[in-house]
Amino acid sequence: MLTGWQRDLKADPIPWLLEGENPSARYLTLRHLLDSGEQDSQVAEARAAILTWPPVQEILAAMDPVDFWGRADRPLYGGAMGTHAILDILAELGLPRTSQLEAACENLFEHGQHANGGFTYDCTPGRCLLCHTGIAIRTLVHFGYRDDPRLARAFEYMVKRSAAPDGLTCAYAEGETCQWGITKALSAFAALPPADRPKDHARAVETLANAVLGHAFDLEGQDSRWLDFGFPLHYQSDLVELVDVLARLGYGSDPRFRRLLESVTETQTSEGRWIKRYGTRALQVEERGQPSKWITIHALRAVKHRWQASVQAGLSSMRNRASWFDGIG
Repeated sequence: MLTGWQRDLKADPIPWLLEGENPSARYLTLRHLLDSGEQDSQVAEARAAILTWPPVQEILAAMDPVDFWGRADRPLYGGAMGTHAILDILAELGLPRTSQLEAACENLFEHGQHANGGFTYDCTPGRCLLCHTGIAIRTLVHFGYRDDPRLARAFEYMVKRSAAPDGLTCAYAEGETCQWGITKALSAFAALPPADRPKDHARAVETLANAVLGHAFDLEGQDSRWLDFGFPLHYQSDLVELVDVLARLGYGSDPRFRRLLESVTETQTSEGRWIKRYGTRALQVEERGQPSKWITIHALRAVKHRWQASVQAGLSSMRNRASWFDGIG
């Protein structure tokens, strides 16, 4: 019988996620679902194995010493197969920072970041997109640049965009608010521990979260693409990524969030897994139409954070009632 945060699952997928043949999924499961620390021997072993895992070795072997995975002067060139996107994939897989990856990150800073702090495809401010900047920030945070002044400028750009009248729109969404871009922007803020988010970050998160939570998702019509769960994703997003990010940002108790999470949980298989419907060709480990360990981990992390938010809300309510009775006495 499943208990705790797993009680609403149809089955326990944790043993499947911990299988050694996918060290990335094993590492992420230990860290994010089982709360094992980086110093734990199993965590350290799994993370070390990611670097020698054949799919990762194949990606690293394709890196050019000058142009990395595209063009040195345009790290966003190449779309899902370019330097910007490949670094994001490697970060999502849990790779540690190496000298090889550090050089690619420095290239992303030098040639991908505009003076305004955003990340741009062609060095112009008009091509600084929420999605590209959000992806770059979360990637660079993962690879150890959290305290870098250049990353601080990127966060400042996101804060300003969130407050600007048309800051959440995108030319590629026909000038409309871009929910994919908002999701990627939120993922940038979610990459920081709550204690490291200053007040202006909190205001930006609130604006972004309300924008996407207030969107009337038509999942049976024009928004059905959000149910095509995928990994790896590039500028695209899906409902699993959205609920994962929102849950980590503390929106687990929001009624609008629960509706979205229910749309995710009802799609799990009888084995408690989630099916891959989409994925870029940059990482062909899992097939479409088959269960995905990475998608399952992201979905479970949202479920776990939602449960934790409910527990905290319950404890808070009990403390408030206790204080009220103490006041009577």
